[in-house]
Amino acid sequence: MIHLLIAWRNLCQKSLTSLLAIAVVSTAVAMTIIVMLLASSLRHGLVLATEPFDLIAGAKGSPNQLVLNTVFLQDVPIGNIDYSLIKKLSANPLVESVIPLGFGDNYHGYRLVGTEQAIFEHRSRPGQFPWLQLDRGKPFQAEYEAVIGAKVAKDTGLTVGAAFASAHGVTAGGQGHGSKQFTVVGIMKPVLGPYDQAILVPLTSLWAMHQHEPAGAEQHAAAIEAEHDHEHDDQGTTAILIKPRGYAEAMSLYQQFQKDTQVQVVFPSQVIARLFSVLSDSEQILKLIGFAAFAMTLLLVAFALYWSALIRSRDRAILRAIGGSWQDLAVIVLLEGLMLVWSGILTGVLLGHGVFSCLASILQQKTAIAAINTVSPTELVAIAAVLLTGVLASIIPALCSAKMSISADL
Repeated sequence: MIHLLIAWRNLCQKSLTSLLAIAVVSTAVAMTIIVMLLASSLRHGLVLATEPFDLIAGAKGSPNQLVLNTVFLQDVPIGNIDYSLIKKLSANPLVESVIPLGFGDNYHGYRLVGTEQAIFEHRSRPGQFPWLQLDRGKPFQAEYEAVIGAKVAKDTGLTVGAAFASAHGVTAGGQGHGSKQFTVVGIMKPVLGPYDQAILVPLTSLWAMHQHEPAGAEQHAAAIEAEHDHEHDDQGTTAILIKPRGYAEAMSLYQQFQKDTQVQVVFPSQVIARLFSVLSDSEQILKLIGFAAFAMTLLLVAFALYWSALIRSRDRAILRAIGGSWQDLAVIVLLEGLMLVWSGILTGVLLGHGVFSCLASILQQKTAIAAINTVSPTELVAIAAVLLTGVLASIIPALCSAKMSISADL
């Protein structure tokens, strides 16, 4: 206990030196954590966002654009496809379920997604909870009812029962649809993905808004409720979320649309995999840079602790002069190093995760990709490496204290 007390007093006596050593260690640890979290969370966020989308169908064009618009609610829609395709896919034995997704309007920059009630029963995997679950309220059941994402509710202040008017286009600033307002009937739980920023409304309501005929739209909606086997050959949807019965069925369905000149079917996961493949060389370079930076981190930690121990040589000489053994000095030096490195690690972990939270918030605001702030096994390994380096850097001065010249240091 006396050794720990002496080590603590030594650090407090030279507080500026101790704080500089802690600052070096904490900065190095924080930078390492930020780099690791950014790399892992970006990949995890992209994969998490695509999980509910086994297959999506859309107008012929860029698969990347279709995925960006449908999955990540970014970019602009390619175009519409006939709603009649919903009927054909529903009758296809390879398909378990189909859900239309229509885009074209927004509210303060948050996209309206025209869809059907089946989306609230959609599951990423069998046996899992539904992808979109309600935190408050109920699913939309009538025309001009809306269910909003968690982030929409947080940012806009909309609550259950509130009314709002949408605007044309997928970005803020479009011409408003003032003739008819939507009423919020539900707020979704966070899904940690782009659809936290979505506003789900009946697809038929989007059609009605763009017909600019409110009365006719209401009559049309009544006809929808009365006839379940209706056709909307003159209407369209931007994309279709397809749930195949299995992987083999998904591949067969994908092959069926390869020669279609109007419609394309894509695997969002494959699009993301191709993106990772394209970026693989850059990722390898970043990994090398990351390893080099981590090596520099370890060197900085070792130097900071070694330097901090060396400048206390006079204090150790005084302890030897008053009867302290070299074993006592070695223990004190080691304890000083451990306290410095532990303080630096704890400060660095808090700083790294704090800065990452700010960066993750900006990333989610700009890209709608949720970056999860968690402690990964890689981070624990990095912390252990820093701690081991600190111990080794403290042992060297501790051993040197056994051979120190009292007269020279005094």
